[in-house]
Amino acid sequence: MPADPLLQETGKLLKKEAGLRFRGNVTMEKLEQALAERLQQLISQDFQQFVMLLYTVDVSEKKIKGILAGEGNDDAYLLIARLIIERQLQKVQARAASRTDSPGDWMDC
Repeated sequence: MPADPLLQETGKLLKKEAGLRFRGNVTMEKLEQALAERLQQLISQDFQQFVMLLYTVDVSEKKIKGILAGEGNDDAYLLIARLIIERQLQKVQARAASRTDSPGDWMDC
């Protein structure tokens, strides 16, 4: 099965922005796991960098607070990773859509 180009682009962005390390094609599971591990590392060793990542990616503060407020939530890192991936996918999709729009389309107004 061919790799999803939007997911591949999202993986590239997160490699750059979050310092993820993995090889080959990106799968959702691989990306979630790598990012969750990186988030755990950032929260325990460099909380300021964690906050900067959330700011850079532009994840909803309300959603993050909701996850962190959940008592006994062992999957908090994974849930936050999914929020980050979801937000990055939205950005990649928006960029892809804007590339397919013809420059003349908006000038016809």
